Amino acid sequence: MNKTSRRGVRLASALVTAGLVLCAVPAVAVADDDNGVLSLTDTQAKDLSERLQLDPAANTAQKTDPQHASPDADDTAGAGTATGAPDSGATDPGTTASGADALAAPKVTASGYTEGVTGMAATVPVAGSDGDYFTVHARGNLTRRTADGKQVWTRDNNSLYKEWDLPALSPRYSKEPYPAQITMGFNAVNPFAPTSDNGYDTGDLTGDGVPDLVFTADVGTYPYRPFVHGDSTLHTGTFVTVLDGASGKTLWTKLYAGAYQVALVDKTLVVADTPYYNTSASTSSTSTLTGIRFDYADGKLTTADSWTYDTGQFKGAAWSTLTPLGGGLVAASWNKRKTTATDTTAGHTLVFDVADGSVKWQSTNSLYSRQLHLDASRGRLVALEMADVNDAVEYEIVSYDLKTGDRTTLDKRTNALAIDLEVGDIRGDSKPEYTVSEDTFDESIFVNANTVRALDGSDASVLWQRTVKRDPDNTLDGATAWNLSAVDGKIVASYKDDKGLDYAENRGASRFARLAVLKGDNGAVNWEKRGVVASQAWAQPFRQGKEWRLRTVDTDQNIRVYNLDGGKQQSILPVQSQLWSAVLMDVNGDGTKDIVAGGQSSGVFAYDGAAMLAGKAKLLWQATVPGQVHKIVKADVDGDGTDEFVVAADTATTVISAQGKVKTQIDGGGQFVWTVTTGDLNGDGKDEIVVPTDKLRAYDGRGKQQWAYTAPADNVAFAEASIADGQVYAQYGSRDAFDVNSGKPTGALAVKGSNGTAVWVDSAPKPEGAAGLIGAQMRAATFASSKFPYADGHAVAVSWLVRNEKNNLGGVTEIRDGRTGKVLKTTEGAGPWQSGNWFTGPDGVYSVSTGTVKLYGADGQYYKASATGEIHTGGLVTGPNGVSYLAGAGQTGFDLMDPAQAKTGWLYRIAYGNMLGSREFVSGDLDGDGVDEIVSLNFDDTGMDRVAELQDGGYSVPYTAIRQMTVFTLS
Repeated sequence: MNKTSRRGVRLASALVTAGLVLCAVPAVAVADDDNGVLSLTDTQAKDLSERLQLDPAANTAQKTDPQHASPDADDTAGAGTATGAPDSGATDPGTTASGADALAAPKVTASGYTEGVTGMAATVPVAGSDGDYFTVHARGNLTRRTADGKQVWTRDNNSLYKEWDLPALSPRYSKEPYPAQITMGFNAVNPFAPTSDNGYDTGDLTGDGVPDLVFTADVGTYPYRPFVHGDSTLHTGTFVTVLDGASGKTLWTKLYAGAYQVALVDKTLVVADTPYYNTSASTSSTSTLTGIRFDYADGKLTTADSWTYDTGQFKGAAWSTLTPLGGGLVAASWNKRKTTATDTTAGHTLVFDVADGSVKWQSTNSLYSRQLHLDASRGRLVALEMADVNDAVEYEIVSYDLKTGDRTTLDKRTNALAIDLEVGDIRGDSKPEYTVSEDTFDESIFVNANTVRALDGSDASVLWQRTVKRDPDNTLDGATAWNLSAVDGKIVASYKDDKGLDYAENRGASRFARLAVLKGDNGAVNWEKRGVVASQAWAQPFRQGKEWRLRTVDTDQNIRVYNLDGGKQQSILPVQSQLWSAVLMDVNGDGTKDIVAGGQSSGVFAYDGAAMLAGKAKLLWQATVPGQVHKIVKADVDGDGTDEFVVAADTATTVISAQGKVKTQIDGGGQFVWTVTTGDLNGDGKDEIVVPTDKLRAYDGRGKQQWAYTAPADNVAFAEASIADGQVYAQYGSRDAFDVNSGKPTGALAVKGSNGTAVWVDSAPKPEGAAGLIGAQMRAATFASSKFPYADGHAVAVSWLVRNEKNNLGGVTEIRDGRTGKVLKTTEGAGPWQSGNWFTGPDGVYSVSTGTVKLYGADGQYYKASATGEIHTGGLVTGPNGVSYLAGAGQTGFDLMDPAQAKTGWLYRIAYGNMLGSREFVSGDLDGDGVDEIVSLNFDDTGMDRVAELQDGGYSVPYTAIRQMTVFTLS
C-alpha cells in the first residue's frame, strides 16, 4: 500500500521532563451491541483513526476530517524563504550594537546545497531495464537507481517547487514551503482520510520504451501554507506530476483539489479527484475520475483527449482505490459517508474502459470499499470492504464477477479491522490465495494483536494464520503488518514493530520494523528480522539471476537487499538524508576544503567544496558505517601527517581515510556510541580515540583498546570527554537519574592518557547553589583549555544537571583545576539537555546553550548574554576584512552577532542566514580567500533523545521542514 498521513508541526517546546511520556491515553469503554459486535463512537473512531495508520511523512498530527479542520497558530506563523534560495540579510542598525564601533553587516548568500531524503520510502522496478528501480520518498524525493544503487537521476523538493512556483498566499505564512507529501500509507479506520494505495505508478507515456513515473503530492495542507498558483482558486492541493523515466525531467504537471489516486493504464493517466479533502475547493465541485491521453513532443506531454466520470457528490464522498484489469479496463471505487444505519449506497465499485470512460458495470452496497485486487484465474475482482465503524468493527472479503459485477461475500470478520489484502499464489497451484492482515483490540481499543490469515481462493476457507501479539511491556497499540506480498510460494509481511516504543530508540514505534517471510503452505516463519532493518510497510520482491531478493528502505534511509530464502543481507546502500555532523578538509587535493558529513543514514558523504561554492553538489565519495552518524571528528590516528575521519556511528566507532575507505571498525559492545574525542594520549605522534559509553575507553587507530576506566559506581553512562595536558577529563551519571529510589551515582574525574589510571576522582560532587544533584550534562559536558583564566592554564569545565532551590531542573558549570579536581569557580550552566558546544577566541572561552552565550573572559571575568534570536550552538567566524563575528545557529538558520556584545548581556543579530530545519553548523575557509563559509546542518533529534535517555530523561523538538545541507558565503 501507498498512502499518506499528513499532519505536521512547526517548532515545539523541548520535552525535558524526567521519565518522558509522549502519549498517555485513558481507557475508554467499548461500545457493543447485544451480539457482542464492537462499534465505535465518533470520539473513539477519531482517536483510533489517528493512531491506526501509517505516518509515511513522519508528521506528528493527522488530518482526518478536512472540512472541519482549521490551521493551528504554529502552522501559520514563521518566516522563511523560497526553497533553494535561503533567505539572508542584515538587521536594521538601530537594533544592533549601539555606538560608532558597531560591526558592519556582511552580505550572506546561499550557494550550494544538497537536500536529504526524508519520510518513508518504497522502491518500484523500472520495467525493461537491467535491474534499475525508482525510490519514492513520502517527503518529496524521487530517484532512479541502477541495480547496484548508482544514482541515474534524482528530483527533490527544491526542483519540484521551482517548477510548481507556489509563493505564499500572504506574508503571514512561511516563505519557504514545507516538504511535498507524496501519497503513501493507509488509514485502517477512516475510508475518508486523505490516504491511498495509488499515490504513484509507472508506465511509458513517451514511447521511448522506458517507464515514466507519475505521482501525486499534497502541497500546502499540513503544515498549513496556502499558496498562489496562476489563476487557480485553489490555495492548497495536490500536484499530479509525470517524470520522464529516462531523465527525471518533468513531462507534465497539474494542480488538483484532492487527487490521491493515480494509475497508468494503456497510456491513459487515470486521476481520481476528491475536492471534499480541500478546504479551498468550491462546494459546487464534485468527486470525479478523469482519463487523460497525451501527445509527446519537445520533451513535454500535452493533453490529446480526455474523459471524466462525475459522481455528482461533494461532501462526504471520496475515491478509494484504482486497479488496472488489463485489456484497457480499470476498476475504481468510491465511498459516500453513511447517514443512516440502513443506507445501502455507501460503497461504489465500477469498471471503466479507459479508451472513452464508459462504465462496463457498477455495484453499490452498504460497506465501504477499501482495496481492489484482480484474480484473473477465477475471473474475479476481489475486494476488501469494511463496515462503518459506528455500526460495527468488521470487514468482508468479497468477489465481483469481472463480466457482470455480481457480488459474492467470501469471508466476514467481526471485531477486527483489515490492514492489507494480498491476492497471490502461495501454494504453487497457479491459482492465487487471499492473504489478509488484520488487527484486533483490547477493551480500551488498543491493538493487542495482528494476525496474518491465508484463505483458499476458491472457498475462502482458512489455510493458516500467524498472530503477533503486543509486546508485553506495551499497553498501547501493538505491531501491525501494513503490507503483504506474495512471491515464490511465500508471504512477505512488513510490520511496524512496537518493541520498546516507550524508549528513545523506537519512540512511539517510529523506527523499528519487523520483516517476516512466511511459508505459503503453512505460515511458518522462514525468517524474520527486527529493528532498523527494513521499511515498516514496503519490501519489493525482485529477481536477481535465478534468485529472489527483497529490497526495502529502512527508517534510517538505508536501502537493504535480502535473500528471500534465508534472509541473508546482500547489500546496504545508505542514502543521503539529514546531515547533522560535518568537518571540513581537502580530500581531493584541489586546494579547496571539502565537506565530509553524516547523519540519519549509515553513510558518510564527502562533497566537493569548490563545487558547493559554485552552486552545485558534487559527491566525491561515500562510506558505509554501522549505524547513524552522531559525530565526526578529524584526527591523525596513524601519524602519517594526514587526518582521518573518526565517526561515532551508533553501535561502533569507525575510522575512514581521506579517500573514503573504512580502515578500522571498533565495536561498541552493545552500547550507544554517540560521541568520540581524539588526541595524542601518549606522545607517540598518533592520535588516540576516546569513546565514553558505560566505561571510558581509549583505542589506537587500528582499534586496539589501550585502556578502560570503570566508574566507582554501577549502571552509569559517561558524558562527552575532553583531552588536555596528557589527561582525559570525563563525567558520569546514573542511568536511573530520576528514580527517587536509586543512589544516583554521579562523578567527575581525570585519568592519565597513557594508561587510564585516575589522577583525581570526585564521586560525590556538591555543586554550589544546587538543592540536588541529578546527573551530568551529556553533550559538551567537559571542556579543557589553556584559554581558561584559571589554574595557570590547566582548568577544565564540568557541567551538572541539578535541581535548584525551587525544585526546578537546571544546570551548574564548575571550573576545576585539571591537575587536582579542585573547584575554582561555579556558574550557571545549561538547562537540561540544552548544552550546545564550547569554543575559544581572543576574549576567552565561550559556552553556548539554548538562547545563551557565556564567556569566561581572558580578563578573569565571567559574562552571560542572551541572544535575541534562537540559538543552540555557536562559534567565531571570520568575515570580510578579517572581521570576527559570533555565529549562533538554531532551527531556523543562523545569526551573526558582535562578539563584544557577549560582555553586555544581550547579543543582537547583525546579519542572518535563514534555513528552516537546521540547528548545527560548521564553518571554515573553503576556498582559501581568508573569509569563512558557514555550512548549515540539521539536528540529531533522535540521537539527542537517546542521549537524554542515558540518564532517564527525554528530549523532543518536532520540526517540519525540508532538510538540506547548505553552504553560505559572507561578503
